[in-house]
Amino acid sequence: MLWRGGTHVLPKRRKIFSLRHLCSFAPLRECFCLLWMAFALSFPLHAQEHDLKFEHFSIDDGLSHSKVNCVFQDHRGFLWVGTNEGLNKFDGYEFTVFRWRPENPKGLSAQIIRAIVQDRHGNLWVGTEGDGVNLFERGTESFRHFTSDSSSEIRISSQDVNAICEDAQGNLWLGTGNGLDLFDLRNGTSQNYFPPSLENARPRAKIVNVVYEDKQNNLWAGTLNSGLWLFNREQKSFTVFQHDAHDPASLGDNDVRSIHEDTQGNLWIGTTFGGLNLFDREKKTFQRFFAEKNDAEGATIRAILDDGKGNLWVGDRDGLHLFDRQTQRFSNYRHDPNDPYSLSHNSVQCIFKDAKGDLWIGTRDGLNFINVDKSGFKHYQAKAQDRRFLNNKVVYALLESRNGNLWFGTEEGGLNHLDRAKNEFTYYKHENANPASLSVNNIKTLLESRNGGSEGDLWIGTFQGGLNFFERKTQRFSHYQNRPNDPNSLAGNDVMALLQSREGEIWVGTFDNGLDVWDPKDRRFRHFFTENNLASFRAITALLESREGKIWIGSNRGRLGCWDKAKRVFKQYQLPINNIVTIAIRALHEDESGNLWIGTTGGGLFFFNRESETFKAFTMQEGLPSNIIYGILEDEQKHLWLSSTNGLVKFDPRTSTVKTYYKENGLQSNQFCYNAFLKTRDGEMFFGGINGVTAFYPETIRDNAYVPPVVITRLNIFNRPVEIGGAENILRESIS
Repeated sequence: MLWRGGTHVLPKRRKIFSLRHLCSFAPLRECFCLLWMAFALSFPLHAQEHDLKFEHFSIDDGLSHSKVNCVFQDHRGFLWVGTNEGLNKFDGYEFTVFRWRPENPKGLSAQIIRAIVQDRHGNLWVGTEGDGVNLFERGTESFRHFTSDSSSEIRISSQDVNAICEDAQGNLWLGTGNGLDLFDLRNGTSQNYFPPSLENARPRAKIVNVVYEDKQNNLWAGTLNSGLWLFNREQKSFTVFQHDAHDPASLGDNDVRSIHEDTQGNLWIGTTFGGLNLFDREKKTFQRFFAEKNDAEGATIRAILDDGKGNLWVGDRDGLHLFDRQTQRFSNYRHDPNDPYSLSHNSVQCIFKDAKGDLWIGTRDGLNFINVDKSGFKHYQAKAQDRRFLNNKVVYALLESRNGNLWFGTEEGGLNHLDRAKNEFTYYKHENANPASLSVNNIKTLLESRNGGSEGDLWIGTFQGGLNFFERKTQRFSHYQNRPNDPNSLAGNDVMALLQSREGEIWVGTFDNGLDVWDPKDRRFRHFFTENNLASFRAITALLESREGKIWIGSNRGRLGCWDKAKRVFKQYQLPINNIVTIAIRALHEDESGNLWIGTTGGGLFFFNRESETFKAFTMQEGLPSNIIYGILEDEQKHLWLSSTNGLVKFDPRTSTVKTYYKENGLQSNQFCYNAFLKTRDGEMFFGGINGVTAFYPETIRDNAYVPPVVITRLNIFNRPVEIGGAENILRESIS
């Protein structure tokens, strides 16, 4: 964040979510090589791969290198990212890169970063491959180097520092290329430890990959070739666990890449080729789990964490996996070249949770980010030739059948049916050679007929294809279209609204030909306005039957009609708005109190008081993000959820407060489509739009109460950055 003339100025970078304002930090006892952290996500998880959306940060966004080895967040909220070419400081908008420069004795000592940890005193430690451990001096943004050279201020055992851990007593432990080092900055000493049996072993036998202290204050070290070490700090002795090819209860492999203790106190070990290992503390045995059988990539576990909800996350060379300990099954999240929101690369190096609770995943192809605020929203996406997905991304109609399955009416893909138990779609499209197929593929509205059975037949309103009737038993479509010479035929072929009255009649609203009623007894269409000698509404865009049995009719030019069937009286109302030419009523909703809410194109949201027959408007002036309201649904707390052309709105009728959610929160897009809104019998809400469907349970959508601190990251004078120790001598040390 910049400070200029008393005003905070944000750099023009792509919008980031949790770090847009910097996050707070709590001291850690967990210790990292590939840096992970146990985390608790506040959202329900789903097994399907497309339920998680990954945002990507690459070298195109300023990252110094595509291979991300470790991630850490300091007490000021900055995210530190270690790569194969330098250290990156991320402020939520842009990366500041620290690279190795041979000519700079106070710069980073090596280019490959293996570990980053902040100790309880606020010191930031950086482990490198090839030139020891670095201590970052915040004031001057320089580094102190500690290496194995005799000239080093504090001499350590190896030039390679793969892991850094601060234990419960505040001691700093380094996992090096020559064992385990106890590093004491205050006293200027370093002590090296490894099992006595390795005294004369080959050099690679002592390489430590990961260091971890569990809740019982046991210190564990995972090595490259010598298995798992348990170090007794009082006795300075080691217990070594190694792989035995003849013992299936031994450690899966001697190359240990990750260690993590879950919330139940179980210790999990990630190995190379030996899979995920669960350690039995009493029996001193290991149980092995594999995401995929006979898959060497999936058997190399680099990162493990417990999400606090009974699930275990695992990162390996074949993606990100969610392990269910009860069923002992893995759900997989992998890179999909056809899905821009999938994991950027299958080789996962590290996993990290920031102070807000968002998740960062380092891979061989950049940094991935999961905004937990998104995850209450589920996104039904379109994908070609994959029956787990919609076949077309633009959705105009939604319907829940009586057995709980879902129907999606699309713009170009016809009718999509989702079997929720199988998580599998069936597609119904127009076929030129099949007269019993759908008449056209552009679906505008759906209605399930009340004709008995677990799943009734469907009425389908189309654009330019008339009205279709789908008989589930025969899987055949019947077509009802306008025939100019037949007065009993459908008035028009653009069907925009459907309603089945409590008497069983099908009301059909057309785009430019008025309102028809299908009489199932006479099997003909009656033209409502003509039949009742009424002034016609030509465009019928919304239909609703109230609890008292009245039919409410939404039309263009701000016109609202009400048909009292008992009295056979029609009454017309005009929305109180000046420019009525472009105002169409797109949604009608009767709330729990019997009030009528009206969503319009251009006029915003209207409340209609049925007793006084007066209207009250809510527009962008009252806080709505758009004056186009396409859908209205009511949750159990009597909030109204409104779909618009600029986000999804949670509206409280009692206080008139507005909370808007956008694509960044996990929506399919900011733009939704008319007619595409549905509340299922169990309370789940669906809103369709131009990029699929957003689904959610309202009670799971919680506002982010986290208030991050503000940090100044740079000083500009006359739009020019001021450097530390520059010629003007304005900044003597870093202001961040």
